[in-house]
Amino acid sequence: MTTPDNAQNVIEIIQLALTPVFLIVGIGQLLNVVTNRVARIIDRARWLNNQNDIHQNDDSKSKELTILDKRLKFANWAITFLTGAAVIICLDIILLIANGLINMDLAQAVLILFITSIASITGGLFSFFIEVSLATATLKVNLKKIR
Repeated sequence: MTTPDNAQNVIEIIQLALTPVFLIVGIGQLLNVVTNRVARIIDRARWLNNQNDIHQNDDSKSKELTILDKRLKFANWAITFLTGAAVIICLDIILLIANGLINMDLAQAVLILFITSIASITGGLFSFFIEVSLATATLKVNLKKIR
């Protein structure tokens, strides 16, 4: 059974537009990880603010809250970059579909949007890397309690 040229064209457009959708799924997974880290940072900051522990002096608490604040800023930057990338990819998909349906050459615009989205993903991953690096650099493991 053969399909009309129009139907075949629509099928090809949908197939072409599906590839960036998988990129959006990956970004969604990254956003899930980063937002979970934000929740943990906020929980830790709240816990520290409510602690009146005599074992932790105000200077130590202040330093940890400062680091948590930096981590929160980088995590928020990661969320901003990754969300921006997802939006740009959605616009790219719209242009891909429009390019297939109308007789205009939007290839250059599609390419520019794709490059912009990859740059935004890079910014998000870089921000996430810095946040994780800050977290691991300040990690305190008390080996006496473990043994």
